[in-house]
Amino acid sequence: MSIIPLPLVEDDPFELVGMVLPGEEGQTEAMAEALVEEFILLGWNEKRLMSLFTNPFYLATHRIYRQKGDAYVRDLIARMVAKWRIE
Repeated sequence: MSIIPLPLVEDDPFELVGMVLPGEEGQTEAMAEALVEEFILLGWNEKRLMSLFTNPFYLATHRIYRQKGDAYVRDLIARMVAKWRIE
């Protein structure tokens, strides 16, 4: 299979555009768990994990924080840390 390059367009800003797509029930929670697990396995501690959710710069995790609340995120982090604690 060969790749055929698209022609250049002079006024194309080459900007990455993100979109929010509707999902099924439970996908937000599954995504949050996966993100927390990923960073736990990279060695992040609870304080650093919480910063992913409280900092508006991190759009996906901050949206979860706003939608689900502080208590949900803290509980999620505690559960995932207990599950993945590598000694």
